[in-house]
Amino acid sequence: MPYTLRSKARYLLVSLLRGIGQVILQKNAVSGFLFLLGIAVNSVTMAVGAILGVIIATSCAGILHYPNKEIEEGLFGYNGALIGIVMFLLYAPSPLTVCLTIIGSILTVLIIRFLMLNFFLPPYTAPYIIVIWGVWILAPDLDLAPATISMSENISTWGIMDGIGQIIFQDNAISGILFLIGILISNKSHALWSIIGGTLTTLVAMFLTMPPNLILAGLFGYNASLSAIALSNGCKRWLAPIAGSILTVPIAMAFMSADIIVLTAPFVIASWIILLIQRKLTLTH
Repeated sequence: MPYTLRSKARYLLVSLLRGIGQVILQKNAVSGFLFLLGIAVNSVTMAVGAILGVIIATSCAGILHYPNKEIEEGLFGYNGALIGIVMFLLYAPSPLTVCLTIIGSILTVLIIRFLMLNFFLPPYTAPYIIVIWGVWILAPDLDLAPATISMSENISTWGIMDGIGQIIFQDNAISGILFLIGILISNKSHALWSIIGGTLTTLVAMFLTMPPNLILAGLFGYNASLSAIALSNGCKRWLAPIAGSILTVPIAMAFMSADIIVLTAPFVIASWIILLIQRKLTLTH
């Protein structure tokens, strides 16, 4: 019996930490812990939101008897973690915010399961984007108070580490460094591509004369880093991750111009476009 309890406790802990790790596409519990630490360095509130979201989403997947292997890999937890992070990034803590975080985390589990079974492309972070967009549209009617943003001292990394920090919506270079260490522990190639993607799009954004404050805050780099990581998986070629990274910039600019909250939509859309092109090229040869 003790062994069984220990096994269940380990399964739960690994599933939760991997769920946070999968936010940056890393199936690694240690990486997940470092990502959580990186969030807490910048915002304890968002760290609590991440914990709440990943617990609710992972528990929901277990209650619905979804595959244990996929639960343990964190595939049902990461969108819930993102719901918790972004809810407390956008809105002040309140009973309604907590309630919406719980409901939103559950919805991401249902959405990602549907996409896994019916969509031929990886779901990535599409489930949480759909839910947060819904909350964002309804926010005025729900009378959600905006979060109070406190500006903290930060070190200058020309937007590179800030961009990696922004992958989990932390405007903090130290958070970005912790995230990079977490990626490095899990996958050295991913760590390299996260830097390449972020650096490349910083240069592209500068070339397009985008506002320097947005560039230095890493707002063009984080989607590029995610896309570079995602498209480097199982691919020895360098063109796909670079093309995906660059493509995130005009997509992000389009969302900003339309006054739509960006989130990680450029990463998802750019990665899907590149994967569709690869698929078409494969079918035609």
